[in-house]
Amino acid sequence: MMKYHSANMNNIPENIRAHCQPDELILMYIGNLELYQGIDLLLDGFKSAQNLALKVALKLVIIGGKDGDIAKYKLKTKNIGIDHQVLFLGQRSVENLGHYLAQADILLSPRIKGRNTPMKLYSYLDSGKPVLATDLPTHNWVLDKEVAVLSAPNPEAFAQGILYLANNPQVRQTLAVAAKHMVQKRHSFTAYKQKLNSLYDSLQLEFNNAASPR
Repeated sequence: MMKYHSANMNNIPENIRAHCQPDELILMYIGNLELYQGIDLLLDGFKSAQNLALKVALKLVIIGGKDGDIAKYKLKTKNIGIDHQVLFLGQRSVENLGHYLAQADILLSPRIKGRNTPMKLYSYLDSGKPVLATDLPTHNWVLDKEVAVLSAPNPEAFAQGILYLANNPQVRQTLAVAAKHMVQKRHSFTAYKQKLNSLYDSLQLEFNNAASPR
């Protein structure tokens, strides 16, 4: 299994909760910050969710991306007034993926383009955490409404998905259990190991592409 290490990556997993208020839910995105990943949709949706009837405070944690993209999106969060609620951790070692997933309350995949399934979805589903994703072929080859919340690929719909999961802890638990069961039932141990290995390779490629100068 390939693992990616770089001098630019922090291989010491940190306690994300230390960056949050005690009552904040942690929403997490992991991946590069290329346009097809829907980071603008994610940030705009997160902003819109603040204007809805949220019962809890939220912290958005974004892991991955090259420095230039992080700077661009940090500026966007400042311009739309959510910079104090968004934490950019930058690139992290893929071998610590499970550590970060375990600290999330809700996992996000806001892709707006593509038909191939992000391999990280399998780790998302097996993490024991609920998933919010855009309702597009790139996701719904694997996801359905029994195991995830699927939203139309626009900020307003994504905000509603955030609101629904944030305000309903029982729904979060039900989806998380169903997702984990689905992964374990549909995929043999051997097949799952192959998918997990592909996930590491895919994330390595994402991080390598993000780190390479254009």
